[in-house]
Amino acid sequence: MSSYMKLLLLQFSNVQKYRVCTSFNCPTTVDSAYIFMRLCVISQFNVNFASTNMSNIIVYYNKKNMIDNKLNTEQMILEAAEAEFLKVGYSGAKTVSIAKRAGISHSMLHYYFRSKENLFQMIFRQKIQTLSQMFESISDHLTFEEAIRLFIEKQFDFVAQNPRLPRFILNEITAKRDNLNLVIEVVRPKIELIFSRMGKLLNKEIAKGGIRPISFRDFIMNIISLNISTFIILPVLENILPAGMDEKTKESYLNERRESNVQFILNALKP
Repeated sequence: MSSYMKLLLLQFSNVQKYRVCTSFNCPTTVDSAYIFMRLCVISQFNVNFASTNMSNIIVYYNKKNMIDNKLNTEQMILEAAEAEFLKVGYSGAKTVSIAKRAGISHSMLHYYFRSKENLFQMIFRQKIQTLSQMFESISDHLTFEEAIRLFIEKQFDFVAQNPRLPRFILNEITAKRDNLNLVIEVVRPKIELIFSRMGKLLNKEIAKGGIRPISFRDFIMNIISLNISTFIILPVLENILPAGMDEKTKESYLNERRESNVQFILNALKP
């Protein structure tokens, strides 16, 4: 790309107008008449130079727009696929439904991702990466009780923000062994460090006599099962409680439940 073009692209990269370049019958994302005028000034009104570089700029922006449109379409498909898979799982998901959610044709979905399996693998890997955030690192400078509280609260808040995720992951690793292997591959590096820290804190507190003896496996199982079960059972309660549960009531209940989970675990550890 010539230095002239680089200069012009830099000058006009932030221009937000949308015009149609009538000379070349092609839409661009810049004011094409103004660019042509600037090209003429730069080249001392050499029209051939201006016309040639104007064509190059239009080709550049057309390619850029094509790439942007492709990325937008792919993102729409991925968002639609995520919603479909989280709602009904791999076995229940239909590519026709995903295409409809994305607002595109079924053939276009297959053009971009070829198959439901390809789409699922992309979404499943993304969701596992998201799941690994549930095990955030704990500072070495916290007391045992502070570390336990923070660990429980962070995990609870994560599941509250992703309520369908645990059930989705559980269903898919139960249905297919390869999915379980992928979860272990992605999550293990992140949780090994935090589990090591938590295990040391636990054993130190047991040695001091501050808490009753308990295996680290049971300790972690108690926390995870207590937090996740809240969100597995909550949809049932929302539908069977006589008064129901609006958003304000639900938020208040979850705040109370989070503190209840913390107190339950701490009290269960008392000697």
